[in-house]
Amino acid sequence: MKTFAACLLAFCFAVQPALAEDAADDVREPVRVMILGVYHFANPGADLNNAEADDVLAPRRQKELAVLAESLKTFAPTVVAVEAAAKPPYADAGFGNFKPEDLTKTRNETVQIGYRVAHVADIDRVYAIDERSSEGEPDYFPYDRVHEQAKEMGDVERFEAMSDYGSLIAEFEEQQKSQSVPELLNFWNSGRFPDHFYWKVMTIGEGEKQTGAELAAYWFMRNAKIFNKLVQVTEPGDRVIVVYGSGHGAWLREIVERTPGYVLEPVMPYLHKATDALPE
Repeated sequence: MKTFAACLLAFCFAVQPALAEDAADDVREPVRVMILGVYHFANPGADLNNAEADDVLAPRRQKELAVLAESLKTFAPTVVAVEAAAKPPYADAGFGNFKPEDLTKTRNETVQIGYRVAHVADIDRVYAIDERSSEGEPDYFPYDRVHEQAKEMGDVERFEAMSDYGSLIAEFEEQQKSQSVPELLNFWNSGRFPDHFYWKVMTIGEGEKQTGAELAAYWFMRNAKIFNKLVQVTEPGDRVIVVYGSGHGAWLREIVERTPGYVLEPVMPYLHKATDALPE
């Protein structure tokens, strides 16, 4: 009995620091994070499924983007994080050289949304938090290896079908003809663009050669590292807008929601507000 009591006492002392840490997390003001999933304005063609974006430098699009920035400003952000790479402490050097006239020259969404919002909201904390494959880092999206194994398994048709978002891309491109940028961003943030590929791809594999599971794991790893960089550049009470390719949205939102001290801010009300503010 004495032995049991001693073990119980030891356990209580062991969990006390963890409980105290959890309590401290509850007391600190959380970091509020808004994930704005975007399509790539400059048509880099770097994704598995690429949408053809019209010219965001056109006067009509510039007016829509200005209204969007004013709507996002009402979130009262203190930090903007973008899909660009930098070395620690991850300050975005591009924003350091930004001038408003760059909005008439550069199509990239980092500039058109990220820098624009930071400028109108008078924010000087803009961070480049992307994680990319480089020397010493894995290939975070080893699609070709999975495709090759699917061929070996006689399963290539199923694999290509799970990879194909062509009908949704076509729908988006048709919507561009009549919809504003805030409305188009609704499409990419409303859950219409599913993330089922990363779950289905884990079914591709044979024996110890499990390329589908590796792709899913590496994609999660990339987003986990992106989030860790966000953690490094924020502090309690910050209000963050993350401007990122929509393919990252599902994991980034999930990570934010499940991490103590971080609260996910819904982006859709701000997109609706921007849409409503546009002239008929």
